[in-house]
Parts: sequence; C-alpha cells; structure tokens
Amino acid sequence: METYTVLYFHPEGASGVREQLESCFELTCVDSQAQCLERATEATFKAIVADWSGVEAPDFACCEALLAAEPLVGVPLILVSPSTELQHKVKAYEIGCDDFIEPSATGEEICARINKSVYNRIAAEQLSNRLKDASDTAYAVMSDNSDLGCNIQFLLDVHRCDNLDELGLLFFTAVQRYGISCSLQMRSIFETKNMEATGLARDLEAQLLYQMRDAGRYIDFGRRTVFNYGQASILIRNMPVDNERKYGSIKDNTFALIQGIDARVKALDAKQSLIDEKQSLMKLSADVHKVMQEIDQAYQAVMRDIVSQVEDTAEAIMDRIPVLALSEEQERFFEQAAHDVVANTNRVFNEGIKVDEYLQQLSASVKQALEHSRQTTSGPEDTRVPPHLRASGSSDVEMF
Repeated sequence: METYTVLYFHPEGASGVREQLESCFELTCVDSQAQCLERATEATFKAIVADWSGVEAPDFACCEALLAAEPLVGVPLILVSPSTELQHKVKAYEIGCDDFIEPSATGEEICARINKSVYNRIAAEQLSNRLKDASDTAYAVMSDNSDLGCNIQFLLDVHRCDNLDELGLLFFTAVQRYGISCSLQMRSIFETKNMEATGLARDLEAQLLYQMRDAGRYIDFGRRTVFNYGQASILIRNMPVDNERKYGSIKDNTFALIQGIDARVKALDAKQSLIDEKQSLMKLSADVHKVMQEIDQAYQAVMRDIVSQVEDTAEAIMDRIPVLALSEEQERFFEQAAHDVVANTNRVFNEGIKVDEYLQQLSASVKQALEHSRQTTSGPEDTRVPPHLRASGSSDVEMF
C-alpha cells in the first residue's frame, strides 16, 4: 500500500501519537504554525495531523488559519484531541476539519482513519469536478414539474429496496439532478448505516448526524444543512445560500425524499422482525413436535410395561394358589381377582389409545405447519431495484 506524506503539527512537543504514525506515514514534524506554512511551500502533503492531545481543547483559530493558507488549501486536516464535547466537534467540522480523533484510540485505528480521510478527499475531488458540470447543466433545465416527477419516481422505487445499501444507492441516484454533495444516515433497529455518494462514510459527519438526530427538523450552519426525519438524517455540504429559490427548492425536494427513506427503513425493520419471529415460531414448533414424538414413544413403552407387570403378577398368583392350602372358595376369590385386574387394566389402556390418537393428530398438524412455513420461506419474491434504475435517471416520471 502507498505510504503518504503527512505534516504532523504538535505545538506541545513529543507525543505518543507521533510514534504510532511514524510506522504508517512519512512524517514531517513541526511545532509551530509558521513552520507548518514554511514546510507546506517546500513539499506536498496528503494530510495534516494537528495533535492537541496535551490540552483540553484544540486551538481552532490556528486550525482555521492553516486551512485557509494557500499552500494547504484542499489538504485534509485531522484533529487529535481528548475533548468529547459536541460543541468542539461541531466547531471542528464547521471550520473544515475532516476528522476528530481521541488520543486513546489505537495506532491502527488512527492510521486507518487518516488514510480514510485521504481517500475521501481524493474521491471528493474527482466527484466535485463531475458535480460542478452536472450542477450547472441540471439547474439550467430543472423545473418544478421535473422535480416532482423525480420525487414520485423515487417513492415508487423505494418499496423495491430490500436492504439499506440499495435504499442509499437509490437516494444518491435521485439527488444527482440537484448537484448536491451530502451524507446519509439510516438508523434501523438492527444497524446504523452511513453513506455518501462515493460509497464511503465520513466518521465525523456520522458522529454529528447521530448526535443531532433529535435536534430538530432542519439545522443550518454555514453552507451546510442537516435534515432529520424519523430514522433518517441527511447532511448537505453545499447548500446554495446565495440563491434563495434554489435553496428553497432543494429543502422542499430533499425533505420529500427523506420521508420516503424513513418509511422504507421502518418497513424493512418490520419485515426483518416478522422474519425473526417466524423463525422463532418455526423453531418452537419443531421443538414441540420433537417433544410430542418422545412423549408418544414413552407413553407406549409405559403402557406395555404396566400391562406386562400386571399379567406377570396375575400369573404368579395363579401359579402359587395350589400350594397355599386354601379352601375352594378362597381359591376362586384369588383367581377371580387376578382375572379382574388383568381385564380392568386392558380396558383402561384401551381407552387410553384415544389419547394416543389425539397426540398423533396434533403431531401431524404441527409437522404440516412446519412444512408449509419452510415452503413459504424458501422462495421469497425478488423485489430488488432493477439495474436500469440504478444506472441512470432516465426512468423518471414525466409529469407533462
């Protein structure tokens, strides 16, 4: 894997984070803002790591100055700070930082997140060039009717998505016409899915969306806007604040899309819950069927043993009567008693055969229900989004 050149800025001196980074990157270490700018004019860096682990909060003014410096424009800035305050994370995101990492994180995690910021910036630069051209063209021909048609097509296609990945892909396909750059968070009861158009997720944006999920329907800060509705949130990075009509159109249309996302997430949760409940019931039915079979077998064995014991006892009594020196009346009494106990035992167990028949009928019904459940589960209907809907927006509904 390619080793990137990273500018490491730590005003407080040496740090354990530096040792962890040296094994993953080619570090250029500085301890002042002036040295940062000087080194930036001498070499090209893929990222800047500002290590503020020695203080309670980062110096945001210094970070903002670095981001605004001409040699460092476009270079991702990653903060390392022990602060867990939401206001610090919001401030870091507002001035343009890519990530906010705690120094307690493992070296492997820190290196992975820095690499991820570099990959995101490369992908974003490539996407930005395409988005600019697409934005200029799309807004030149866009009208309210075409927006409505796009939204209707999205809502028609939403119900065909069988998982969050397909739902996110459909959303980013739908918003291409608006030329916006955004992140999407879908909070299912089974998982939380974070996505953006490149297919990757930004950790800092994911944290902000999750912590702001209950902060209101719209949250505006600078050129960014967060939309919250139910189990879905969207963060748009490039709202056209200088174009009131375009700004309002994006808000209205995006909100309609997020409502459709929330409805589908709830439907997918309900579907998965039903599948889990069905599997639990199938397992319970299988266990009941097995227990009933074991009870039936044990019941038959007990009946046979009891009948055998009664017959053996009666036979033993009959064999001993001649040698007991009993009177004729006493012999007849014992013989009749032995005969009666055998006859009564057989009569009782013949009546018990009805119970065995009921158990067999119930066991057969449970077995039939299990087979029917397996048949209905083995062949689900394929309702995935067709490939042509993913590839382009050519299938949009035409209103007029």
